[in-house]
Amino acid sequence: MPPPRHFSLHPSEDRLAPDRFPPAAWLMESLERAGRLARGREMEGAGRIRLEIDSSLGPEALRISGVTPDGKAVVTGGDVAGVARGCLDLRDAVRAETFPEGWAARGEHRPAFSVRALKINLPWASYRQHASLDQHGETMRNPDFWERLLDFMAECRLNLLSLWSLHPFYYMVDLPDYPEARTFSEAEMAQWQALWLRVFALARERGIQSHVFFWNIFVSPAFARHHGVCSYCHDWDYIGDGETSPLIEAYNRACVRTLIDTYEDLTGIGVAMSERMGGMTAEERADWIERVTVAGMSEARRPADLCLRIPHSAGLDNAGKTTRESELLGRRLLERVRVPGRLWTEVKFNWSHGHSTPRLRKIHGGPPTDVLWNPPPTAYEVSWMVRNEDFFVLRWGEPDFIREHLRINGIPGVCGYFIGSECHIPARDAITRPETGADWTYGFERSWLFHHLWGRLLCDPRTPDSVFEDLIDRRHGVGTGRPLLKAMRRVGAIPRFIAIFLNFTWDHTLYAEGLLVREGPVTLERLIASEPIEPDWLSIPAFLDAESAGRPVEGKRTPPELAGKIESEVRAALAALEPIAEASGPLAHEVADVQAWALLGRCFADKVRAAVELARARREQSPERLEHARTLLARAVGHWVELARLTEERTRPIPLQILGDRLFSWRELEADVRAEVQRLSLEPPA
Repeated sequence: MPPPRHFSLHPSEDRLAPDRFPPAAWLMESLERAGRLARGREMEGAGRIRLEIDSSLGPEALRISGVTPDGKAVVTGGDVAGVARGCLDLRDAVRAETFPEGWAARGEHRPAFSVRALKINLPWASYRQHASLDQHGETMRNPDFWERLLDFMAECRLNLLSLWSLHPFYYMVDLPDYPEARTFSEAEMAQWQALWLRVFALARERGIQSHVFFWNIFVSPAFARHHGVCSYCHDWDYIGDGETSPLIEAYNRACVRTLIDTYEDLTGIGVAMSERMGGMTAEERADWIERVTVAGMSEARRPADLCLRIPHSAGLDNAGKTTRESELLGRRLLERVRVPGRLWTEVKFNWSHGHSTPRLRKIHGGPPTDVLWNPPPTAYEVSWMVRNEDFFVLRWGEPDFIREHLRINGIPGVCGYFIGSECHIPARDAITRPETGADWTYGFERSWLFHHLWGRLLCDPRTPDSVFEDLIDRRHGVGTGRPLLKAMRRVGAIPRFIAIFLNFTWDHTLYAEGLLVREGPVTLERLIASEPIEPDWLSIPAFLDAESAGRPVEGKRTPPELAGKIESEVRAALAALEPIAEASGPLAHEVADVQAWALLGRCFADKVRAAVELARARREQSPERLEHARTLLARAVGHWVELARLTEERTRPIPLQILGDRLFSWRELEADVRAEVQRLSLEPPA
């Protein structure tokens, strides 16, 4: 007996009704578009999709029944978040025409990682003051941005919205005991609070958690002026000693308590023990957190979760430098802290450049230890922060990198991942030229595949490529998914290769897609001096030493091999792209990004070749080799010029923190890149 043609939706409780539960509304919409939503006469004999919660399944758990002979299907979630995932899975099946025909019951499923968080820095009291962040203020005061973002997060299976600010309290809460802390008028504060109430409610309605993260030790600007304290809060200067008077301690404790009490839909907070905690030992920082943050949470009227970053500095300053002893102290703090909700810590995976290698080579402050997760903790959990400070303009999509990351690092005690940036906010799209046929409004929509890859694979690492190919097909047309994903997979390795070879620490030490380091565009001198982060990669001096001594280099990746590997990936990407290379409309933007990555890869490969030849020329004092190095570098410049031409057709120059007040585009840097050719010399710079 074939299943019914039409279906109606039957939530078991009001909070799952389509007018209150967006995932149910999305499922209904997909049924309607497929001509399968029962209406009027179609209700007779229609199938029934029931939505229900069974808390015994556990958080986010999901079970979807098969379609019974009389046309009944049941979506059961362990909570609202589980039902939301079920509605989205069923919606995808309706779109793919695999429901109800061909639909089979699915056993209980729980996400592989319970924390799948998006990091969003707020432009108010932002970690850094820069035009790249300031430009998003108006967009992020618009509730439409947040509604679209949270809809998008749900589709990507991301389940935690984390908002980051040095001191968000002054535009989120009123403190009855500290009226002098108010920076805004009563009417302005009401507008701020209406915004955040709406944001956190939107998250709850979609089964998404919300956390507010802050740093220490700060106060509101008005409080600082009134009491003559914390002058660094006037301009949010976050490096240096903090003030820890009883007044400031009590104020910050009230901030934490009032935030939790004001926003009932806010599920947690996060706090760092670094900024403006100079002059304090790691022990003193830990004591502050217990007396202020933990105490404030305990005084609140309801429980909330806590993500507690351990100290990033082993000494008395704010410099990122950790030791095994400071990590042990952090573990002891986490094990003794008692909060009413869930407790976990967050660790920066490979510092600020998480898309470099899936192997943990460094954390914020230096080489990693395994203190926090070995043995697996029972009092708290660990989450990885995979920061992206390497590609803001060009789209990235390398599913195998993510799968390998999860396979290696999804160890006992790890509950999940954060993805996001400190230097880029995916709100206002300041990148795309408006006349180029874009069909998106916001930055996160521009980088849509990046977020789908991370979110869906964190939910289920077994998700096949066909799911992402289908997403691309739905967006750009049948037959586009396979070639685009295959091409993006190939060029996705290029920023990783750049990061591994050049090495890095904090945010501004590398911007891979711009071939930028803190000193400016990557030069041959910088390549010669680089010590790759991966131990089985050879630096240029180490390779030439082995070459001149006749030592074998089996099992090591040499600089010439790296250049050859990049060229191989570029060729494969462009070959995969051929069926859609002449695309128009929105697809043309994604195709152009693959082509841009290919040009950047070829530029970097030729720079590596030129750097090897320059180093040889200096060892041998060979003018012939110097000229060959100059020829190779000129070829790299040619790739850069073509890259500048291609990218300026669709993208605008953007503010970029690593460049200070200077705008970034490949065209803007072209003169700097060209100038190096004539500077080459047999004598190293002084």
